[in-house]
Amino acid sequence: MKQLLLFFLFIPSLLIAQEDQKYLAGAIPEEGGKVVFTKEINMPSLSKGQIYDIMYQWAEKFFSEEGRRLVYSDKDKGDIAAVGEEYLVFQSTALSLDRTLMDYRVTIECEDNAAKIKLAGIRYEYNVSYQREPEKYTAEEWITDKYALNKKKDKLNRGNGKFRRKTVDFAENMFQSADAAFGIQPAGTVTPAYALTPATPVQQQQQAVRPAAPAQQIAQAPVGNNTDVCQGLSAFEPDKVPSTLLNMLPDSKMQVTPADNENLVERYATWKEMGKMFGKNIASISISPESEVYKAVKDNDIYTITFTKKDDTETWFMIQCVKQGESSEGQQKIVIGEILNVWIR
Repeated sequence: MKQLLLFFLFIPSLLIAQEDQKYLAGAIPEEGGKVVFTKEINMPSLSKGQIYDIMYQWAEKFFSEEGRRLVYSDKDKGDIAAVGEEYLVFQSTALSLDRTLMDYRVTIECEDNAAKIKLAGIRYEYNVSYQREPEKYTAEEWITDKYALNKKKDKLNRGNGKFRRKTVDFAENMFQSADAAFGIQPAGTVTPAYALTPATPVQQQQQAVRPAAPAQQIAQAPVGNNTDVCQGLSAFEPDKVPSTLLNMLPDSKMQVTPADNENLVERYATWKEMGKMFGKNIASISISPESEVYKAVKDNDIYTITFTKKDDTETWFMIQCVKQGESSEGQQKIVIGEILNVWIR
């Protein structure tokens, strides 16, 4: 009887240990040193167009929630892209709330019989009581095996382990939601962490799905000459810029100028991020639709984003882009550009 009692007492610990396994070594996938969660959905009976329509309808619904939005789609290529900003809640009580704001990008590539979904560009902002400004981390420096596990790789670290756990949960639930769009359900009963409407089976959806209208059509950008030196600045490959410098951009003064009119300057736009989308280096900014620069820069037009430090007038960072698309964020427009050149002082 005593042994049976001890067995039941140890059951919760065993279940917790099993649950933790999925967050341990190998839980955070990396591609080229970047954290990238990937999900491939195989549907042998569906064409590229059918898969695209189902994925677009899913994305249109999933990314309609607050903080999430579609930014690009191209049915001919089978590509869809979205961005998101939302809170991951670690603990919530009547007296305290422990959470982080997570930014991320999602890309979907559709082809005959399959769709590939990628979650990348993950960043966190975490408010702490002992300082005014939030702490900022990238997934690469915060939730990977190197930083979020102990030396034996058998336990999560206390500080950043919770970020890793919630990020894995978010990716898992998003991928399960995409599966459900094709009528695929996970084994067992799963309660989603995010409110999702169960999808109808694929056979019914093929009749119900309306053809998707592209959010943006993106043309091939001209090739940049990244070997040039501009205004005393040194050229950098966009994907080789150190994260420490990228983290300085939001605190710098920013200007946006069309390539064909250097006298037209926008000083009130705000920086969003640099990243990758369908293998292209991209930069995004938030700008007012009333801005003369916004009105002047059309799709496939070239423009320059320059940064100066708050107490300095000298440009220390410059990005040359070709506009590839835009989306709405409240009363602002998010302009996405493919990066042609980057220069740093």
